[in-house]
Amino acid sequence: DRLTPWEKIEKRLECAALGDLSIVLYNPRSKGRPDNLRMACDILLRYLPADRPCGVAHAIGREGAGKTFPTFLTLGQLRDAEADMFSTVFIGNAMTKMIGDEMVTPRGYRDV
Repeated sequence: DRLTPWEKIEKRLECAALGDLSIVLYNPRSKGRPDNLRMACDILLRYLPADRPCGVAHAIGREGAGKTFPTFLTLGQLRDAEADMFSTVFIGNAMTKMIGDEMVTPRGYRDV
């Protein structure tokens, strides 16, 4: 929200949730903005079920890249998840499911 006003972010989250889009949040939390991920989850939880599959990856493309633990969690759990400026948060849509230890959102033309 340093470059984009929070009101615009909130509206985008609402529209993405209403449109049943998969959502990716970059830099979801920082020392200066420790509540942004929680606030984003609270907005999404107005429209999405708390059991929606989510994932958190850390330092993608950087040395030490990996998945945070728990790697996969629900939207309800995500609001209190470990995340920082080097995290990327994935929030699935209604079609997203866990297959083994992978979060999968089918494209719709195959029965996955």
